[in-house]
Amino acid sequence: MDEKQIKAAIASLAKETGKKEALAELLVEYIGANHLATDFISLLLDTRSLNPGDMLVKKLRKGIKVHTLVPGAIHLRNEITVTDRMNFVLDGAVVGAQANLWELESGEIGTVDSIKTEMQAKLKDYYFGKVFNALASVWSVTNTPNNYTTVATAITASVLKAAIDQINQTTGGVRAVIGTRAALTPVTTFGASWSNGSANLAVDDNIREIMSTGWLGTYYGAPLIGLAQEYDNPEDYTPLIPDDKILVIGNKVGEFITYGEVKTQEWVNNEPIPPYWNYQLYQQFGLIVDKAAGIHVIKIT
Repeated sequence: MDEKQIKAAIASLAKETGKKEALAELLVEYIGANHLATDFISLLLDTRSLNPGDMLVKKLRKGIKVHTLVPGAIHLRNEITVTDRMNFVLDGAVVGAQANLWELESGEIGTVDSIKTEMQAKLKDYYFGKVFNALASVWSVTNTPNNYTTVATAITASVLKAAIDQINQTTGGVRAVIGTRAALTPVTTFGASWSNGSANLAVDDNIREIMSTGWLGTYYGAPLIGLAQEYDNPEDYTPLIPDDKILVIGNKVGEFITYGEVKTQEWVNNEPIPPYWNYQLYQQFGLIVDKAAGIHVIKIT
């Protein structure tokens, strides 16, 4: 299954009721070791892939209204207006690596193809980190107590329900509650095994298996995305996802774009001995959060 087919399958299962378990199985299968499934971005925000020359301005069209029909009357026709709301400010990301040809020939650091694949995965990890940290830093305890809650030790039922209620009232629906498994696991103490709160929910072996590896469930009518924590490598052991924040995100709070394809550069520097192989890939991207009131941050201290 290629990347386009995987994205289509995720989108299809996410829309269908009763397909949460199948979606969870697909997500767990798709997450590779030591990397994040950055397609989770599309579960949090609207996403688009733009090409150079495409419009970077978000426009708002107004004026289309429905009126009561009165037989024999000439009805009102509203003028359509378009206003520029905001524009994307593009940022760039680049990943570069080099190795001498002796190391490559010996196979000590892997093949060229495996290094290129690793660099692509690192770029996607970077995008997910950018989005998660941007959403998590929109609010703080000082600038909006309504959208920021601090809890001691672990998430509680009252805090999570209050956050979901607040986002439901602000955006008309919670798109996702996202955090690491460590942050979201306490939900199982006040909701029956990632349920809607029922105390008598039967959990079959398939769901138990999903729960042991990280999965998506629901609580209080809101989808939960529990991410298995990954680390960059066994030596540095730097976590790729913050463990101390849970995000409750409403619908249509923002948009993430990539601008143009991932560009690559590859060359060999023959001046040193042995020569050095060099490889770089880079891409432009942008992020807009235009409905910040639809984000609730739960900080775990």
